[in-house]
Amino acid sequence: MDRESLQYQFPETLNNQKRVIGLPPEEAFVITACAGIGMLCDMLVVMLVVGGALWLLIRHLKKGQGTWWLLNLLYWYLPTALFRLQFRRVPDSGNRHWMQ
Repeated sequence: MDRESLQYQFPETLNNQKRVIGLPPEEAFVITACAGIGMLCDMLVVMLVVGGALWLLIRHLKKGQGTWWLLNLLYWYLPTALFRLQFRRVPDSGNRHWMQ
């Protein structure tokens, strides 16, 4: 009986996603990337303000969507060459209709 109960383990809530510094991964990446660039260019305060503005823009665009929403949006609207490492087994985003 114990073995069967281990097969069906669920998280406490299904929408509980991984967080970095209390933020979803894509939002934390934007802020940390801007902070890193600011440290390298000796413009930390300016880049933190830019990172904050980009963070607000991403939150506005997402409007409650999941973490993969932004990656899917980039897949459909940016050139395929940029995402060939992430999307290896999916067709080119320019082919919007299934071909036989």
